[in-house]
Amino acid sequence: MNLIELSDYTVVPEGSGNGIKECNFSISRGEVCCISTDNPDDARLFLKALATLVHPLQGIYRYNNKQIDFSDKYNLLAYKKKIGYVGNDSAMVSNRTVRENLLLMRNYFEDSMSIELDENAMQLCEAFNILGRLDSRPGMLDHLELKVAITIRELTKSPDILIMEHPEELMVKGHSAFLDYIKKKFSAGLPAVFISNDRNIKENISNKKILIKNGRLSTEE
Repeated sequence: MNLIELSDYTVVPEGSGNGIKECNFSISRGEVCCISTDNPDDARLFLKALATLVHPLQGIYRYNNKQIDFSDKYNLLAYKKKIGYVGNDSAMVSNRTVRENLLLMRNYFEDSMSIELDENAMQLCEAFNILGRLDSRPGMLDHLELKVAITIRELTKSPDILIMEHPEELMVKGHSAFLDYIKKKFSAGLPAVFISNDRNIKENISNKKILIKNGRLSTEE
């Protein structure tokens, strides 16, 4: 069964892009998709559309065969909880510490402010060398540290799908744990859609290609 299915999906352009035009797309467990495009703004827009961060001009978005109602912003929170999204526009709440940001989603859904980071979250923070930054505010982190923190936040949601822009930025010295971690997740069936300029990632991790040209989307195995 498809996890996500877009039918006749159209999204208005952003930046220098063409938008996404009458797109038909689906993804299920075990599919890891890499995007190739003639316009990076369209690729980023498609990632945001999958993450329910932009509303369609027309078309239907089904999640686990249930149509999403974009008129209810609170209803969208339940889907955002299930979708791991790391993009260049991802952010953390600036007046909260990294630790508090990592717990925000759980605080909301579990209706408790006394929750601590679980073992999985702490292990990821240790692997990515940011344990010492947990009580810092996001503005005190450099670009890579912030992306690491946002990635950990999204992974600790135990998402149904991972949507990510340029994962290779995390695969620098000291962050090779990320590649091992996502490979294990993908082997276990976690679906993903990403943009990457790294040939190794595109050829050795993905098993499905998405092509976006002039705002039109097509796929190939």
